[in-house]
Amino acid sequence: MNDESDKKSDKKSEKLKVYILCGPPGSGKSTWSKEFIKDAPLTRRVCPDEFRAKLGWGEGDQSVSHLAFQASYNALRHYLSLGLNVIVDATNMHCKGRKEFINIAREFDAYVVAMVFELDKETLLQRVQKRVSEGGRNIPEDVIDSMLEKYQRPVKPEFDQVIFQQNKL
Repeated sequence: MNDESDKKSDKKSEKLKVYILCGPPGSGKSTWSKEFIKDAPLTRRVCPDEFRAKLGWGEGDQSVSHLAFQASYNALRHYLSLGLNVIVDATNMHCKGRKEFINIAREFDAYVVAMVFELDKETLLQRVQKRVSEGGRNIPEDVIDSMLEKYQRPVKPEFDQVIFQQNKL
């Protein structure tokens, strides 16, 4: 997706947008979001994994997840209060897990877009292994299985718009 309205908009005349990325580990969410913000000066990225890395021993430190999500909620509020669009880069695989991000976006009357990244399990596992070989974090297969099993596909009216990302990374 190449949403030119975000990349070139006048922030005072456009409704704020919050992109909530939804997809399992290895589906391309972070790669997409980092690429998108390169040409989107009015868009910021919020990633709970990065707050985990700052608050704990690394991105996989689940013991600091609560703090990481609180920091993510605060960052989302802060950026929206500045009139900036925001990408929420997290798995957001369940309605309950993405609800607070959506609620915060609604507090600011933002247009909420689900960017959905769906891939088959084999491709996800291959990508996770590639990430590990490049020094990244491993996600065990049983964790991916559990996430895929409990996945709740984003739909309207939960979101204002649902976009299924063509993932060709």
